Amino acid sequence: MPGMSRVAARQEAQPRQEDLRKQIGTIIVTPGNGPNLAVTDFIARSAGLEAAVSTFNQVLWTDLDFAAVSGLVGKSLYPKTLVPDPASLKFDDWSADPVKADYVAFGNLQNTGGAISADTYLYDVKTKQQLIASRHTGDPRRIAHEFADEVVKLLTGRDGIATSKIAYVSGDSIKVMDYDGFNQRNFASDGPMVRFPQFSPDGRYLAYVSYKSGVPNIVVRSAEGGLIGGTSFNSTTTSPTISPSGLLAFSSAIGGDGSMEIYVSNLDGSSARRLTRTSKGINISPRWNPQTGREIAFISDRAGTPQVYVMDSSGANQRPLIARGGQADSPSWSPDGHYVAFTYGGAGSFQVFVADVASGQLIQLTSQGRNESPTWSPDSRHISFQSNRSGRWEVWQAHIDGSGQRALTRGGGRSPTWAK
Repeated sequence: MPGMSRVAARQEAQPRQEDLRKQIGTIIVTPGNGPNLAVTDFIARSAGLEAAVSTFNQVLWTDLDFAAVSGLVGKSLYPKTLVPDPASLKFDDWSADPVKADYVAFGNLQNTGGAISADTYLYDVKTKQQLIASRHTGDPRRIAHEFADEVVKLLTGRDGIATSKIAYVSGDSIKVMDYDGFNQRNFASDGPMVRFPQFSPDGRYLAYVSYKSGVPNIVVRSAEGGLIGGTSFNSTTTSPTISPSGLLAFSSAIGGDGSMEIYVSNLDGSSARRLTRTSKGINISPRWNPQTGREIAFISDRAGTPQVYVMDSSGANQRPLIARGGQADSPSWSPDGHYVAFTYGGAGSFQVFVADVASGQLIQLTSQGRNESPTWSPDSRHISFQSNRSGRWEVWQAHIDGSGQRALTRGGGRSPTWAK
């Protein structure tokens, strides 16, 4: 801003930050705002399901609480009458003080042919309309996730995230876990080291960097683990990302001119096309806009320090998204294309920020410890990242406004990537 003092610039930046915080504040429903949802404890209708019912109830509540699409009415306010089915529902008990619920979710679990099933219901208390009546069969955690996603879809029109998954680096392997940190399982160990996993936007593929050949190259596998393709260059190749149409973008030194540049290729590394050209520069961490597939965010030090840039998928129209000094890293485009999250800082203190792509406004989401490598939930309402605030790197999670921060791993975790 030529001719503007630093004080004036700070004064102008503050309202811009507050504008974005206000905008993001409408995405997450905070207590006292939005509709009120009562979630009753489900009832066992078969013997021996006590543990399953307890797990189901706990998972369902936690899923809907973290979804933050409604206010949850505290269970201490509920009527004492159990509600295992619609015939047991007395609307006046749920619409009056102290509950004052707009919606009520309830149901039962039963053992049917050796499998656990849940009959799940959601009613509009005021209109007495049945909104959901469904049956889910399987593991208690899974069927709770499925019903939570049904409720979120009904209330918002958007798919929920309770059945989504997160891949991350654990030691020298890649693991995959449920969105809430449970059900951790091994995915790949292409020794001696693997790094930087990235799901495709639809969750069908996972690309990552493997040092198996002695030179870092990219491996692409299906979500089930099958080998799809990858690169086999003789120069450092890293930072994979997959476009909505199935193209691979990455950073590599294959140009031989001493710089790391951004390339686009097929998933097997063929037909590689160079997008950036900076003499002895560093261009890394490309990330496709998953909404359009027509833009790529990336990190470049062409202006002196690493900053977030954006370019067309052809390589044209390269321009800075955020340029504010310090060092930026790990851009991550929200699935709806509205925001880019990234790491920013200096002198060893790095935090996660979110920038509005259209306006360039940004807000800081984290402040404890060092926080890096943000990744978005499939619904663009939550973020996962790595943090060392507990004394070692673990995978954490938060809402888009920075609230609700919680650890997902306890045995170490880095570089999360989130997908359907």
